[in-house]
Amino acid sequence: MATFLDIIIATIIGGVLLLSIINANNVVGENSTLINGDVLVQQMLISIVQIVEGEFRNMGVGVNEDSATVIHARDTAITFLSDLNRSGTPDRVEYWLGHVSGLAHTQNERDRFLHRRVNGGAIQSIGIVTDFRLRYYSQGQLDTLIPPIASIDLAMIKIVEITLEVQNSYALYRDPRDVRPGEQNALFSSSYWRQTRLASQNFKR
Repeated sequence: MATFLDIIIATIIGGVLLLSIINANNVVGENSTLINGDVLVQQMLISIVQIVEGEFRNMGVGVNEDSATVIHARDTAITFLSDLNRSGTPDRVEYWLGHVSGLAHTQNERDRFLHRRVNGGAIQSIGIVTDFRLRYYSQGQLDTLIPPIASIDLAMIKIVEITLEVQNSYALYRDPRDVRPGEQNALFSSSYWRQTRLASQNFKR
């Protein structure tokens, strides 16, 4: 009888240890995936920011003082003038956030292309983002201009605030029991960037 009880107890303890090992392996695998995802989205974000920040800082180059630098301003789209190649003629540069339907094939339902176009040419998708937001200010951070901004007020724009978020397109699915209303159904690594005082030196000439 004692031997039988010993076998039962040993089986229970062995089962508990086995479950602990399996759970530990799952946790390690999940953490490894999240760490790799964090590195990936940070690299993606940096590559996008380098393009966006560089061009936004130079908006207004080669534009006459009596002309508006920004010629179209919305919360997810902007069109501005800048002499990109220093040819003496300002180029028309457009940035806008694409629709989620453009990336319906990815696991992340929030994925969108960030589009760019120069002088009405071919559309370039410079990266995949989950958020791209713009805010406009006339002088200080408290002087907010509400988009869409009327054409007669575009010359008032002196500061543009940019918000960017990038998430990895593929991630670990979550247990449906752990997903609360409004939450995503997978664990996506996320990287967030906001430039709060992006004022081109050409705004105030």
